Amino acid sequence: MENKSKGDVGEDYVNQLAFRSYLKYWCYPNPKDITGDNKEICDLLIAFRDTLILISVKNHSFDGNYERYKKKVIQKSTKQLNGAERKLFKSNRDVYVKHPDREAELFDPKKYSKVYKLTINVGEQFEHYELSDSESSKGFISILNKETFEAIINELDTIKDFVEYLDEREKLLFSDRTVLIKCTERDLLAVFLTNGREFPNDYTSSQYKEITLSLEGAWESYDKSNPALTKRRANKASYYIDNLVQNDILKLSDGETLARELMNLSRTERRMMANTLFDLVNKYQDQNGVLARRYSVYNGIGHLIIYYPSEEDESKIDWILKKALEIYAYKTNYREKEIILLAATRGLKNPKFGMFVGNPDAPEEAKRTIEELTAKFGWFEDMKVIYHIEKEYPDEQD
Repeated sequence: MENKSKGDVGEDYVNQLAFRSYLKYWCYPNPKDITGDNKEICDLLIAFRDTLILISVKNHSFDGNYERYKKKVIQKSTKQLNGAERKLFKSNRDVYVKHPDREAELFDPKKYSKVYKLTINVGEQFEHYELSDSESSKGFISILNKETFEAIINELDTIKDFVEYLDEREKLLFSDRTVLIKCTERDLLAVFLTNGREFPNDYTSSQYKEITLSLEGAWESYDKSNPALTKRRANKASYYIDNLVQNDILKLSDGETLARELMNLSRTERRMMANTLFDLVNKYQDQNGVLARRYSVYNGIGHLIIYYPSEEDESKIDWILKKALEIYAYKTNYREKEIILLAATRGLKNPKFGMFVGNPDAPEEAKRTIEELTAKFGWFEDMKVIYHIEKEYPDEQD
């Protein structure tokens, strides 16, 4: 039986949580500078779109000696993380990293406009510790303990939601003010979650040179509240998108682009997209021959959701869905740079998906063909606008 060190156990724990929430595809555990000194760059690297997250994991059990904790956890992690950032962004040579499931990849620092550095200590917990470490010339490092990391990654389990919190957290802690925190970070997280995804103005205002945050019990109140419980129940629908990406889309040779767009959605946006598909299926699955559509726009990207009849020939359905993307791009005057398609039939079976990048300079002949198909299908003749607001915290009767 393999005997793992405390450090390895801690890293495995953090990796598994990250893989579950942010998908292993974008997580690089223990990446090494394979064409350089072959040394480990950091304990976990998460690279998604324009966001890079560098993580150092420690498994230090606090024995009452805070100075020893600072040396073993904060100072060592800060040195590792600043060194990782320096190697990746300031090397005078190419740096290659390897994902465990892929070939070595050239790290391109120009891709990343947002860089976050995190220290996570999964050892024995204690209540009051420094939440950050920073030097003006080297940037900001977030320090999290095990309980805090678990709470954050459970409540904010998309990259978009996670970095939104990290940004607000840095704004609060990395300033000229003195911030005295008399609570756990989970209490801070609760305030962020219940205050429109930001901290109250009084917390971040430059008007105050010193601020004391006494928020004891905020997390316990939030965690057991009806709004939080209702949100978590409602969010179960959203994992349809995560599962589709992991089990179907990423297995395609050309699936990464579509997967990246879907995983860029927040948890609430994924819930809304999944529920739109569920609603269409529930509404039309008992009717024969119906092909129903809904179109919406998130983050400048079109989302075309379709229910298709299961009795139709599959090759015909595939052709119709392909043409549907072209038709919607044309009829919306190529307003959205991309359109994502998500379709299913009775019982949410045989899901289909795709992505279309519009070409406003399409030949006139192609445009005439689209107009003819639109008329043949009878689309865009009696359009109905449906207004729907997906609340992060749904009303209990929703």
